[in-house]
Amino acid sequence: MRDSAFIYVHAFNGLIRVESIDTAKHIDGNPEWKHVSTVNPHVILEQILRAKGKERNLIIKHILT
Repeated sequence: MRDSAFIYVHAFNGLIRVESIDTAKHIDGNPEWKHVSTVNPHVILEQILRAKGKERNLIIKHILT
């Protein structure tokens, strides 16, 4: 869990926020921020960098939904 990245999307303007567990504790439950995903940043970054075109877009879309 210490290596996890917590991804939030702002409810009103769609701003994306990626937080560590320490800062995620402070915004979790805040109605302005919707938690959409928890990922291992090393794994997901490698997947995004290796992917091309549509596959890369699908990975990113999957993280944000």
